[in-house]
Amino acid sequence: MSAPFIVGLNLPWLSYGGDFGANAWHPRGGIARPELRRRVDETFARLADSGLSTVRWWLLGDGRAGLRSDGDGRLLGLDDFFFADVDAGFESAARHGIRLIPVLIDFLWFDAAQVHEGVQGGGRAAFVTVPEARSRLHDAVFTRIFERYAEHPAVYAWDLINEPEWATRSVRPDQGVADIVMRILLEELVALGHQWATQPLTVGLASASGLRLVRKLGLDFYQVHWYDSVEATWPLQRPVPRLGLDGPLLLGEFPTRGSARAPTEVLREAREAGYSGALAWSALAEDDFSGWSAATEAAIAGWVRDQGLRRA
Repeated sequence: MSAPFIVGLNLPWLSYGGDFGANAWHPRGGIARPELRRRVDETFARLADSGLSTVRWWLLGDGRAGLRSDGDGRLLGLDDFFFADVDAGFESAARHGIRLIPVLIDFLWFDAAQVHEGVQGGGRAAFVTVPEARSRLHDAVFTRIFERYAEHPAVYAWDLINEPEWATRSVRPDQGVADIVMRILLEELVALGHQWATQPLTVGLASASGLRLVRKLGLDFYQVHWYDSVEATWPLQRPVPRLGLDGPLLLGEFPTRGSARAPTEVLREAREAGYSGALAWSALAEDDFSGWSAATEAAIAGWVRDQGLRRA
């Protein structure tokens, strides 16, 4: 029997970069706080009822919460709230039968630092570009995450970096890191993930043009995102087998607003093209591409039922 076509969505956060760990804006931490945990529970319960059980969720984002550094900016590790928040989120997911794809970091991690009311967003490229700092990042942050949740039933797969192309010089010559540095980081993260965790590994690429960064790295499945802006260069209907990949390909993001295609049309075309599944953008974000509503949820849930898809 062939693998089922996965249908789910991106959460992707309650508050960008602030769901896990503390900062000056949220000194009591993130979603372990009762009021936020209730919102997560309500969201997961609703999605589970609709049969949309695969959810992609950001962990550290641009590094604005959850990290400890010394006075010189040297990374010390994760803060005292991070694991309590992750435990709360993963427990809620497991209780509702939600399968998570946690995203370790976002491409905004590499942006120039911006400090607002005592909270720094971005400005963490040196944690990656300096070999000693990158080793510390692996040991003090990523290894600890993989090791702690290596067999957690709520984790379906790990997404190592969201849209890493946007942080490379080939795409952003003004402030990107060298493409080879990004490739080295991804290679090391794959090795760490396979050493410590039991779940599959993937990388959420901005489009299929980013596959050059991740081919032959040992990912368990590939992942690309599709928005109307990339249709001219990477048509949604292009058959997946033509890409010559050595693993399945997930459509990790597609818009539910501002697109010429309805969400169910995207799902149909992705399935016909040979994708292993598709995750809508998004349940809780507020942006030009998020049009999640009761009607959208019902339409997608209805499409899943009509296709006779079983839960993966």
